[in-house]
Amino acid sequence: MLLPLLLAAQAAVDAPRLTPATLPPVASDAVRVFLVRHGQALSNLDPTPDLPAEQLDRLTELGRAQARRAAEAVRRVPIERILTSPAGRAQETASVLAGILGLPTELEPRARSLELGRLDWDAREAEWANGRDPSPEGGESLEAVGKRVLAVVEELAKRPGRSVLLVAHSEVIAAFVGELSGLPAPKRWPPAVPNGSITVVEARAGERPRVLLASHLPAPAPR
Repeated sequence: MLLPLLLAAQAAVDAPRLTPATLPPVASDAVRVFLVRHGQALSNLDPTPDLPAEQLDRLTELGRAQARRAAEAVRRVPIERILTSPAGRAQETASVLAGILGLPTELEPRARSLELGRLDWDAREAEWANGRDPSPEGGESLEAVGKRVLAVVEELAKRPGRSVLLVAHSEVIAAFVGELSGLPAPKRWPPAVPNGSITVVEARAGERPRVLLASHLPAPAPR
């Protein structure tokens, strides 16, 4: 009994690790969406630098390196175009990706970060911890975020047989993946979506999209 278990364990170790590049080609009746979280921004640092908001919405050197790693991870994938959140850190990430991949970019407002409204992040986190997903005046819920990204993917599925890259934010990607899995909205926080990571979903017209790869983090280039 021990030998089969050992052989099975070794086979799991020897099996190729699934990456964006090792996924099978996209089917002619499906669209594949590569969701990339923007690289590390100055606003992600702890403590946050004492800078104006527009300067905090810029990538760090590490953030640019993370964007380059993401580009290398999908270099052999036949991606058609790059969609990006309007945020500066997302557009800067998309610019790095576009420069390496030689692809056009297009703004996608529905990939924007969660709109807080009258509740700041601390108040939001307290609500989520208590099992509530608030939708304050001037803001939106995590459930609403997941649904707006789902609408983007469902629109893309109307033109199948291609792959698209979408640059977004941690809570946006987590809200969308949670929407697909049926995870209650308050449990979609905190998002386990590192900077520069890649999540891959596949969608067919009239069907619920499915996740092929979640929060894949490209390894640093060897020195």
